[in-house]
Amino acid sequence: MGMMVGVIREETPKHKVLGTLAGLQCREYAAQFVAKVSSAGYPEAGTQEEFSNAAFRTLAKYIGVFTTPQNKANASGGEAIAMTAPVVMTSSEKIAMTAPVVMTSSEKIDMTAPVVMGSGSERTMSFILPSKYMDAGQAPPQPLDSRVTIEKVPARLALVSTFSGRSGPEDAKSRVQTLVQQIKAASDVSFEIDEATKEP
Repeated sequence: MGMMVGVIREETPKHKVLGTLAGLQCREYAAQFVAKVSSAGYPEAGTQEEFSNAAFRTLAKYIGVFTTPQNKANASGGEAIAMTAPVVMTSSEKIAMTAPVVMTSSEKIDMTAPVVMGSGSERTMSFILPSKYMDAGQAPPQPLDSRVTIEKVPARLALVSTFSGRSGPEDAKSRVQTLVQQIKAASDVSFEIDEATKEP
């Protein structure tokens, strides 16, 4: 589960609103490509913050935010890839959400995106890539850094709750619990329980 925080000016994942359930939007998200790095590639990063900083820089270099794009689009070199939102993170730590990632550069690339924390056996960070690759049926440019992998995320359904204001880890956890209660009270929706965290 994730949260969008702030004003998002970048492309966000394509979706169709299918209806509402208990005041929540039911959205069908289209398949998408992500560029992803794993904590296994950063053995020197001892904390979540160190990994997040290093991973973000690696992915930013891949799309060409701070430098010449570190990817191979064709024989002539790399392709600058537009920033999208959100930045997605997974972690084996039980952290519901961190503060938003905020990036500004001299190239007028402003980005305010949430960091979405989930559970898993390792830490990962992913940039959702622009929909133009999926729409054209073509693979995104190949990364030059072997720590960056390109993955296709299948289409999926999500129930979405929106709110204004700020959110920290405890607030995020509370909102998730409220969301699950809302859904259960409104219907016979079933949830898959993550065996590692015992949470939906």
